[in-house]
Amino acid sequence: MAISNVMTRSLLSASSAMKQVRAQEGIKKQMEGKAGVLKAEIKQDSGRGGDTAKKEEELAVMEKKATDIGNMQMNQLSEMNKNMDKALKADAEEQKRAEKLEEQRDKKRAEKREQLGELQEKIAESTVSVDGAEVTVVSAPDTKTGEVHLDEAIASTSASEVKTAITGSVTMDTKV
Repeated sequence: MAISNVMTRSLLSASSAMKQVRAQEGIKKQMEGKAGVLKAEIKQDSGRGGDTAKKEEELAVMEKKATDIGNMQMNQLSEMNKNMDKALKADAEEQKRAEKLEEQRDKKRAEKREQLGELQEKIAESTVSVDGAEVTVVSAPDTKTGEVHLDEAIASTSASEVKTAITGSVTMDTKV
């Protein structure tokens, strides 16, 4: 099963989205690292009796940014998942259409083979009238190609040449 254009585009989009999520994850980890440092500094400063208001504000900003980045990542991953689901459905529909088209082609090929077989049967067994005598010509299909060849010799008392038209728009010359 080949990958459809829809699926290819979706996979490329998903790859791009994953790169963005990884980059955002790196930024989020930096923010969380800074927040951890600020928490330690706040704990240390409060233990010494120092003012921690500015660091607590900065910590709140860092934690909010980290949370926002996490939410953004979740939204991107959710959107990517929805797009992949849509692509899978579209790909499945495209595969069904391709299979249906192939079935139709196979059916037409089978019909043509059947018509050819019927024509070959008509050619393979035909009746030729020579000087009032009817002769049935029977020819077996070639074992390699499956095609009928009417090249049998018909013995006759006279050396006249007879041209015979066989049903199916095939003309042959027969020496009699």
